[in-house]
Amino acid sequence: MRCFALPLALMLSPTPVLADEAWETNLGYATWEETRGPDAVLRLYQGEGEGGPVTRLIVPGLGRDMLGGRGSYQAIWLSSEGETPCATEMLDPLDGSKTPYWGSALVTFVSPDFPSDWAGVYGDCLMAPTQPLQARALVGEDRNRAP
Repeated sequence: MRCFALPLALMLSPTPVLADEAWETNLGYATWEETRGPDAVLRLYQGEGEGGPVTRLIVPGLGRDMLGGRGSYQAIWLSSEGETPCATEMLDPLDGSKTPYWGSALVTFVSPDFPSDWAGVYGDCLMAPTQPLQARALVGEDRNRAP
């Protein structure tokens, strides 16, 4: 029975980032922060360096497609700060904090391969996503610009 415990524990634990992906978006830099099973957690840096609010985009299915086959994904975003608080709070699955700043997003990768630009829309709370979001993949020396 023990021979299954370690592989199972490894599958359920967060996976280190293999691609070290980063993008420059219309809202700031974004990086692939973590993979949790089939899901990816992208971190958005608003402001200079690593300061500013903690904003995450949780993208179900993207972790499974880490090395290729990417397409469109429905996602949830949450942030430690924002302009419009929602009536209810969302729990951040990474650090356990609660926030009233969250919403949904639709993200579409331009290419199914790594690295790829992506574009989409996001919205506050339960409102339909309508605000534009564009991301350009940072590769080579450009990758060093992102946190």
